[in-house]
Amino acid sequence: MNERGAARPGSTPSSGGEAKAVRRSRLLFLLALLAVAAVLAVVFWSPITAQARAVVVLSSVLETPVLMPAVAAVTREPVVEDGYVAGNPALIVRPGGEGPWPAVFFVNGTVQEGRELPEVRRLAEGFARAGYLVVVPDLPGLRSDRIMPETAAEAVEVAREVADSPDARDGGVGLVGVSTGASLALLAAGDPEVREDVSVVSGVAPYSDIRTVLNVATTGYYREDGELVTYETDSFLSYVIASSLVAALPEGEDRDTLASELEEVYRYDPDPLAGLRDRCTVDLGPEAESVVELLANRNPGRFDELYEALPEGVREDLKELSPLAEVGYIEAPVELISGPRDKYFPVSESYAVSRIAPDLRVTVSGALDHSELSFSLREVPAFLRVNGFVVRSLREARDEASHAQPEEQPLAASNSRR
Repeated sequence: MNERGAARPGSTPSSGGEAKAVRRSRLLFLLALLAVAAVLAVVFWSPITAQARAVVVLSSVLETPVLMPAVAAVTREPVVEDGYVAGNPALIVRPGGEGPWPAVFFVNGTVQEGRELPEVRRLAEGFARAGYLVVVPDLPGLRSDRIMPETAAEAVEVAREVADSPDARDGGVGLVGVSTGASLALLAAGDPEVREDVSVVSGVAPYSDIRTVLNVATTGYYREDGELVTYETDSFLSYVIASSLVAALPEGEDRDTLASELEEVYRYDPDPLAGLRDRCTVDLGPEAESVVELLANRNPGRFDELYEALPEGVREDLKELSPLAEVGYIEAPVELISGPRDKYFPVSESYAVSRIAPDLRVTVSGALDHSELSFSLREVPAFLRVNGFVVRSLREARDEASHAQPEEQPLAASNSRR
C-alpha cells in the first residue's frame, strides 16, 4: 500500500563503547567485501554475474557508503529521462552503451510521489547500472491512493509496449512490483496479450485475493482454510480501500459526496474509517449505502453478507483487481518475497498464488518490513534470503525472456500521449 518505492537503509543497533565499535568495524568489513565482489564480478563479467548484478541493485536500495561509490566506479552512468509509455507518464532509465537490453517494468504501489520518489529513481538507476532497461510509469489512481480496473488495464498496456520495443532484448519484459504493484504485476502477467512476453514476475508483499484485503482492512480478520484468522494491519490500508471502493461507485452525487468526505481524512489517520462508522446514510442511495455499510462493519461474521450486497458493478471492478479471481495461467516464473508479519497483507496471500502460477517460489525474510529493507550483522541470514530472491529474479529477467520479435518504435520515439 504505502510503498516508499525502494527500501530504506538499515542500521546496526547502537550499544556504545567498544562493542559498538567492533560491530561497526565488522559491518564495514562485510560491506567492503561485497563491494570488492561487485567490482571484480562486474569488471571480469564472470559466471557469477547474476550475483554481481544483485549487489549493484541492492547497493541502490541500501545506500551504503562503501558499496555505492564502488559500484558507480565500475558501472556506466545510466541515461535517465521522463516521457510517456502507453500514454502514461513514465520514468525511463537505460544502461549506458548500446541496446537492446533485458527490460524491466517496475510497478509502483500507492505512492503520492509516484515515479518522482527518490527511492524509486535510485532503484531504477540501480537496475540500469546492472544492465537492465527500466520503465516506471505512473499508473492511473496510484498517486491518489486509488486502485481501479483502469490501473490494472494500463499495467497490461505498458507491459505490452515495453515488450514490443526494440529497446527490449528478445521482445521480453520482467515485471517487478512492490505491494499493490506486485499484485498488478501478477494481473498483467496472466493477461493473454502479454503472457508469452513476460520473462519473470518478481513481487514484494503482494495480495492475491481482494476479498482478503477488504476483510482485514475493515474487520481485522480474514479467512484461511475456512477459518477466521485475526490480522492487524496498518491503518493506511483502510484509507486506500475506502478510496478505491468509493471510486468504484457509479458516477453521481453519492460518489462525489463520499469522495469529498474522504478527502478531508488524513491519509495516515490512525482510524480513517471512523467517520464512515458514525455517518448517517439516509441521504445516500442504496448502492452508496452498501459501500458505507461494508466499510463501517467491524464484525467478520457479517463480511460475506455485506460483500454480496455491494452493487454488481462494484463487485465486478473488485474482481478485476484480484489476481486469483481474474488472472489466467501465469507461464513465467514467479518470485515473491514477504516479511513473516507484513503490515498490510498476510504472507498466505503470496503462497496462494500457486493456484495460478505453477512455477512459484515464495521467500520469507525478517529483513523485510513490507517495502523497507534493513541490514545488520544480526540479520545476515535474513538478508541473504533477500539476496537470493534478487539474484533469481535478475537471472530470470535477463536470461529467460521470450523470443518474440519487437514490432513497435523504441520507447524514446513513442513518448507521446494517446
